[in-house]
Amino acid sequence: MLPSAEQIQIILPISTIILMVLSFGRSSYGVLAYFIVLNAKLGDMYPALGAIRFEFLVALIVLASIPVSGGNFFRALPQEDELNKSLWILFSLGMISVVQSVSPSVSWTFGGYPLLKLFCFYIMVVCSVRDDLDLRIVLWGVVLVVSWIAYEPVTNYFRGVVFSQDYGAVAVGRFGVTTGHVALANTLVQTLALMVFFGISQKAGLKRILCYFCTFFVVLGIVFTKSRGGFVGLVAVGLGFIYLSEKRLKTSFAMGLLLACILIFSGSDFTSRIISIGDGVMSSRSTSDRYMGLVNGIDMMVKRPILGVGVGAYAEARRQYFNYYFFSHNLYGELLGELGLASIFWFYWIYLLFKRSISLKKILNKKIPQEKFYFFILSGVQIGLFARLVIGNFSHCAFIWFWFLMAAIIFSIGKLIEASGDVLAKKSK
Repeated sequence: MLPSAEQIQIILPISTIILMVLSFGRSSYGVLAYFIVLNAKLGDMYPALGAIRFEFLVALIVLASIPVSGGNFFRALPQEDELNKSLWILFSLGMISVVQSVSPSVSWTFGGYPLLKLFCFYIMVVCSVRDDLDLRIVLWGVVLVVSWIAYEPVTNYFRGVVFSQDYGAVAVGRFGVTTGHVALANTLVQTLALMVFFGISQKAGLKRILCYFCTFFVVLGIVFTKSRGGFVGLVAVGLGFIYLSEKRLKTSFAMGLLLACILIFSGSDFTSRIISIGDGVMSSRSTSDRYMGLVNGIDMMVKRPILGVGVGAYAEARRQYFNYYFFSHNLYGELLGELGLASIFWFYWIYLLFKRSISLKKILNKKIPQEKFYFFILSGVQIGLFARLVIGNFSHCAFIWFWFLMAAIIFSIGKLIEASGDVLAKKSK
């Protein structure tokens, strides 16, 4: 039997401290340290760390390590790249929206401050990934941290420590996204394709085995949540694999078989719940809340069309306008409500991510191992972006680390191709 997460959670703060020390030699280790802090909620896990603002201290140390280790912040400036410029504009609009929000204090707490942290995270990644090893360090960080997110809910499930729903027992954990089975499923789904492609890119051996084991563990985590959104996310990931596959018929069969096995393994209660998706948007409180999340978001945009109600202030605006305090549970309602017409800059940013990743893949030669590696990673990023946009119909997720990390990976791969002397890289912009 695997040890419980509570028994081994001391690994997290120790690893974070070690990685911070290593960051002064290679700042990509610092990126991994901050990524752990973003996800593990060490301040909740260890109140003493929360009291000393550990997350803030880690951010400062990691940012300081970038110039010390030979990097610079010029890579993150808006004039450096179109991806940077679009993100700077989006960040600026988000901050302005806080000032004019229906409740600036609420907007700052739930929107502005988290956006600032994610913007700094993006800067950390793009300024730290300066060679292939840096990129691999960041990717291994994604694999291991996301696997840790799945670890506690999965091991709890096997121990019978679950949360009971009317459709069966679901996997949950103690901190962060693991406390809610839907948020947990969405967090695991979004990086699944990237983990698969990263595993494929590894040479046969222990690294590939470890990557596949972590991927399997994440799939278990998604299944054990018994989330309808999580299952829809798996379908979206499967469709992404089919679309990008050179052998679509075989891939379609494999994806269909996998999804069928998941439904069988999950039991009849969960299968019935999946089938209930077809009952209509007003068939249950869960589905109607997501539909009304979009409707109320549109109403908010009508009331405050330019900059919306302010990032992070959706639930507060809902209370003021509709006497109903509840988050949107819908990405598109969240964006329209919180940013109004300015939300077009978010969609433009996501469009640029797809455009750049497609352009980069076109100039890569898969016969060259290093370029094949980049091709695989970009494919995983594309599927992840697509899946997250699909499950955005059931979750509010406009400003989460996933978008910022995927943007940073695309940017970094473009810079690595440029640095390799491939003049065709310029055509990808």
